[in-house]
Amino acid sequence: MFMLCSRLDAAITTPFGLFEYVFMPFGLRNAGQNFLRYIHQVLSNLDFCVPYFDDVLIASNNSEEHKQHLKQVFERLSQHGLKLNPLKCVLGKPSVKFLGCLITSEGVKPLPEKVQAISQFPKPQNIAELKRFLAMLNFYRRFLPNAANTQASLHEFLKNSKKNDKRPISWTNVTLAAFEKCKDDIINAATLTFHAPNQQLSIMVDASDLAIGAVLHTTTSLGHKPLAFYSRKLSPSERKYSTYDRGLLAIYATVKYFRHLL
Repeated sequence: MFMLCSRLDAAITTPFGLFEYVFMPFGLRNAGQNFLRYIHQVLSNLDFCVPYFDDVLIASNNSEEHKQHLKQVFERLSQHGLKLNPLKCVLGKPSVKFLGCLITSEGVKPLPEKVQAISQFPKPQNIAELKRFLAMLNFYRRFLPNAANTQASLHEFLKNSKKNDKRPISWTNVTLAAFEKCKDDIINAATLTFHAPNQQLSIMVDASDLAIGAVLHTTTSLGHKPLAFYSRKLSPSERKYSTYDRGLLAIYATVKYFRHLL
């Protein structure tokens, strides 16, 4: 994983000679990218496997298939001299936490503890606290329909804001309602389903005076299931568009955003 030609470049001069890394160390600028590329090469052609740096998700239809998948992954890692920490492994579970989400057989949803933290977030007293709330909320933006429209009045507070801005916020009935609506939306966030290659995709778009929004659906035997939501605020010039043109803009922006899936 750490190429021989790179060892001299990363070597450290000591009174006892050059100290060369045998393994990829932390701190090098390209260490993360190189490791991610390497782990993708190691686990290539295993379509049930989703590697992300040192986190690897293995998805199976049943317990017997899961055992076979685990065996394949263990063998592949062993062939490349990679080791696992048993204390950090979660095996054979119906649901797992992965990259800030809860993965189950039904789909993907926000972590319950994160939802609780956002729903119990106190009313921000200044701009810095509001930024923190919106950052927590927008991590789960793809689970939230029409997020941009709901958050529009809150983002008005952030105009001309600075880092660690302690300016107080003057709340109104409209902005308080938007703040509480954001909490309700994350509490009732949709479970996003998994997409199968043979399932038909469809998009549904909407446009208001402030924002555009959309949902990407997949068609199952139970009807339409959401894969992800998308929304963004309209620019001042886009707000001047006619209703028809805003609808066309919503279609264009949605197809562009989900182009990797369509």
